[in-house]
Amino acid sequence: MIYLYILIFISILTINVKILPQQSLADSLSLQLKHLQGKEKVDALSNLADIYQYISTTTAIDYARQGIDLASEINYQKGLASCYGSLGFCYINMDRAKAKTYTQKALFIRKSLNDKPGIATSLNVMGVIYYYEGDYLESIEYHLKALMLREEVGDKIKIATSYNNISLVYLALEDYDTALEFLNKALKIRIETNNKTGVGVIKDNIGTIYRRLGNYDKAFTYLFEALKINTEIGNNKSIASSHFSIAKNYEAINDFKNAIYHYELALGFYDDLDEKHGIAITHNGIASVYRKEGKPNLAILHALTALKNAELINSLYNISLASDILQSSYKIKGDYENAYKYLSLFKNTSDSLKITEKVKKLAKIEFDNKVKKIEEEQASKIDRQSNLITSLSISLFLALVIVILIVWGYFNKRKMNAKLNEFNSKLKELNSAKDRFFSIIAHDLRGPFHGMLAYSEYLSSDIEKLNKDEIKEYSIGLNELIQKQYELLNDLLSWSKLQNKNFRTIPETIYLKHELSEIIDSMKFAASIKDIKIINDIADDFNVFADKNMLRLVLRNLISNGIKFTGKKGFVKISSAKKEDYDEIFVTDNGMGLSYKEQEKLFQMDIHHSTKGTAGETGTGNGLLL
Repeated sequence: MIYLYILIFISILTINVKILPQQSLADSLSLQLKHLQGKEKVDALSNLADIYQYISTTTAIDYARQGIDLASEINYQKGLASCYGSLGFCYINMDRAKAKTYTQKALFIRKSLNDKPGIATSLNVMGVIYYYEGDYLESIEYHLKALMLREEVGDKIKIATSYNNISLVYLALEDYDTALEFLNKALKIRIETNNKTGVGVIKDNIGTIYRRLGNYDKAFTYLFEALKINTEIGNNKSIASSHFSIAKNYEAINDFKNAIYHYELALGFYDDLDEKHGIAITHNGIASVYRKEGKPNLAILHALTALKNAELINSLYNISLASDILQSSYKIKGDYENAYKYLSLFKNTSDSLKITEKVKKLAKIEFDNKVKKIEEEQASKIDRQSNLITSLSISLFLALVIVILIVWGYFNKRKMNAKLNEFNSKLKELNSAKDRFFSIIAHDLRGPFHGMLAYSEYLSSDIEKLNKDEIKEYSIGLNELIQKQYELLNDLLSWSKLQNKNFRTIPETIYLKHELSEIIDSMKFAASIKDIKIINDIADDFNVFADKNMLRLVLRNLISNGIKFTGKKGFVKISSAKKEDYDEIFVTDNGMGLSYKEQEKLFQMDIHHSTKGTAGETGTGNGLLL
């Protein structure tokens, strides 16, 4: 009863499976396809083919062929291999000869490109093809080669795929314990990597094993979990497989009503996918139930359909199963002619299957030996690699010791040379500073003194001849020259302190608006001459932690420069901004600006750079450097 409720719930989920995630992903990629060209379009076509393998096989084939045509046209070999690989996988349950041909083409190209992940994928598909053909030795050889490559490149998701496929070979050989061991290893990786598609497939396979072992309750647990996962992701091929496995489990416990229900659900998906193997095996399942229920007409109808599809792909197992149902059902009806016809077919295929069973038993022995041999080769390879690594480690250690000694000597010498170079560099800087200092004294002190002497000479010798306006003019000129000399001496004093490392900073909390007001007051006269407006846009509560003298020196020089290089009726604005770890203070003006070339000269010790202002004002050229 519990399973019946689960059954109803899952059935509701599967009604709109076509609009679930995989279909949505396919639709999204199809829309993007219109805007893609070249290699990107080939890759998209290959991806679409891979997605549609689980939704619509015919659509998948169409996308793969489009990708092959475009990849061939633009000579995109990697994309061509991917599309051939997708096409080969599409044909596995439709036309195995084609599946093998296209997969081998993909493998050939991937080997030429040394594309190890791609090679492993093609080897894996070849293993699946041989598995369906019943050639388990060939199948396991391909799967083991794929596994070794995947372990080499560290592809955990694909390693899980190999574990799953190897488990299916053990399942076919009826070694259920080993099959479960590989499936559980694969399941662990699928869960770790959150690969729902893989988890669904593996749980379906585990459920099948528990059915064969007769543990039907445990089988149901895994099979319904698989169906739920496959439904959530919209994987139609896996949904079909889950419904088929659930139907087989119901048939095994003689719950024929639920068995038919799930067989028919599986058949709907297999028909949409055009999966010949799935169609054949599901019709055989339905026919088997109807035979057990004593409904020979329905059993014959489904067995004939199964036989038709089985013959298309030469599936001996399905041909044998269908012919057995047909011969017994026709016998019940009294149609002995058809009963004899299908009995003969059943015997022929049964003989072939008996041979296959004998081969399977022999294959199991050879298979175990082959696996053991490969494991021994792997262990031997690991031992050789371990010994090689040990030898290399010792050699590298000795080489490292020698290199360290050489490098130590080299860097010790470099360190001494660096100290000498640093000392020489500092000497050059000091000499440069000294030369600049004396050039300033020679140029900037001497020049203004000529003007001061001239003004004072006029005033001292000709004062009686000068009128009031002339005296005022000479006095203002003399005052300006003295003021400039005072500023120059202050700059030189600050410079001297910096060079002698006597310039001590005493940081404190400063409310900038108040401090700035005093600086602006001292500069109002200079600004008024050109009718320049000085704007104090600092907030009342804005404060900084800095040295007051240093801050005043910086602001005074910047504001002075703003006045100097701004034309009449301009403005100089001081504003601020609080940041998380620092404060920003802006001194902006609408003056003449400064070219990048001039900016590069500002902080070069060996270049004395001074630019005249908009009214011909001159400066020392040291303000911004200070």
